[in-house]
This record gives sequence, structure tokens and C-alpha cells, in this order.
Amino acid sequence: MPIVLAACAAPGGSSGGPIRQTPDASVPSASDGGGGEDPGGIDHPTGDEAILVVDYTGGMVPVQFMVTNLPSFVMLGDGRVIMQGVQTLEFPGPAYPPLIERTLTESGIQAVLGGVEDTNLFTADLELRGAQSVVADASDTRFQLNAGGQDVTVSVYGLGTLMADMDPPPGMSSAEIDAHRILGQLNDGLMTLDSWLPTDAWESEGWQPYEAEAFRLYVRDVTGEPVEGGDLAPQVRDWPTDDDPAAFGEVETSFADGTRCGVVGGELGVTWLTELGAANQATLWTDDGDRRFSIKARPVLPHEDPACPELIGPG
Repeated sequence: MPIVLAACAAPGGSSGGPIRQTPDASVPSASDGGGGEDPGGIDHPTGDEAILVVDYTGGMVPVQFMVTNLPSFVMLGDGRVIMQGVQTLEFPGPAYPPLIERTLTESGIQAVLGGVEDTNLFTADLELRGAQSVVADASDTRFQLNAGGQDVTVSVYGLGTLMADMDPPPGMSSAEIDAHRILGQLNDGLMTLDSWLPTDAWESEGWQPYEAEAFRLYVRDVTGEPVEGGDLAPQVRDWPTDDDPAAFGEVETSFADGTRCGVVGGELGVTWLTELGAANQATLWTDDGDRRFSIKARPVLPHEDPACPELIGPG
């Protein structure tokens, strides 16, 4: 049962919830973590299983953006960190998002986990929703931690929307404002690992492009429809596989426009990685020279279930 901190405020704005503060705890320290053989180290999964994932949920976003949304930070059991690389404002942007990866040593993993542990906010599932009284239609920043024998989700609404010196809004405790500050600094630290982790916390010298092995493809028949982008002529490419794009996957009723979702992996995943790398967000595909299909591609990360997720929508 998640704890909703906004409902746990004691009279007068003091905290009646489980928040305990540690000075500067939200800025991870490399000295906090031990090595993989250190008996004092924090236990965590290995291999492709996720240790820590940060993503964004909710908010007023169209389903087309929701299904292609990627985590902002993933740390896997084998030390790999996968993040979103440099984003540009060019239109149309690349069809394959600029994901990057780099591998931590065990001491690097422990440094990150030590910083998370020091926040004292990951002892149980926690929802921070007090910022709803300040901003509407914001997203939730969700931290999912699997380490130390615990599987904990901390979700904070409107992270980054509160000013550091503001008085607590109605129904929001000072403890929750402190939690916003701590989680904001933790999130910033995760996005800038290079700025505080020592060189020996990494197995590799620099970030490399991440190449997904599987994709969810959201395919829509747009034959005869106006082209998105106005006067900009779309790039048209041949459908790269032998299947019928009009029958690809299964219909996603939440789109309400005939969009179909299917998963490609293995050799097909390699084919589509190459294909998407040569395409942009406005590219259309054809299988006979006349029909046109648009694609929204979502790379499947190593820890994720590749299946198209169930969506709520018109049916």
C-alpha cells in the first residue's frame, strides 16, 4: 500500500509522515558505496534486470506520445546505464531516439545506490501528490528501485514545480516540500553521473549509442491523408520486410484511428534498427508504391516486457 504523503501532514504543516532528512543526502557520494565483494554493499539484481528506473507517467499527453515515452534513466544489474542522449529541436527528428549507454563497475553501482539510500525516502512505496494544489496536468516522476531486498516505487507529482523558498501550499506539508527538494537533487545527480562519479566507477571511458534489439512498432495506414509537416515533402521508404503492413500486429483501440501495434526482435529487430536509423519522424513507408504507412517506434529496453502494453481508451 503506497503512502500518500500529502494525506499524512500533521496539524500546523509539520510532517506526520515517514520522511527523515539527511543533510545533502540527495547528492550521491561515491564514498558511500562498497565494491561487489564488500559485505557492506547493497544487494541488487544482476544481468538485464533493472536496479533503478526513472520515468514519467501521467499528464495531459496524447496516446501517441505516451506509448513511445522512454525512461530518462535505467541502471541494470550488470552495471549498464541507459539514458536519453542529446535532444535537438530539428523537425522532423530522428525515428530512432538518441539513446546512450555506459557501464558502471560494482563500486559505481554501490555509489548510486548509496545516494538513493541516503535520501531515506525509499523505505516503502510513496506517493507525493501535494503539488496538485499548485500546478494542473503535470506528470509524475517515478523512481522504481529494486535493491537491498526491497522493490519500492516513489512517485512525485510535478517534480521541479515548487520553489525552494515557497511556503507550503494548502494541504501540503513542509516534509513533502523537503522531499521534492531531495528527489529533485537526486534526479539531477542521476542525469549527470559524470559530474560526481570518479573515473574508476566506470568500466568504459565514454558513452556509446545504445542499439535496441527489439521494438514495438505502432503502424497506421495513412494512404490518402494530408501529409504532416505542411509543405515539407515526406521521405518515403520501402517496407523492409515481407509481411503486410496493413495486417501488422493487432489493432490498438485506444488510438481510435486504426493504429496497430506489433513487436519485432531477433533478425527483424536488426532490420528495423537499420531502417529506423535511416528514417525520421515524418517518414512514410510503402509496400506497393501506392499505400502509405506511418510508424511510431518504441525501443524495448533489456529489462522490459516487449509485448505491446494494454492501454485504456475507446473501444
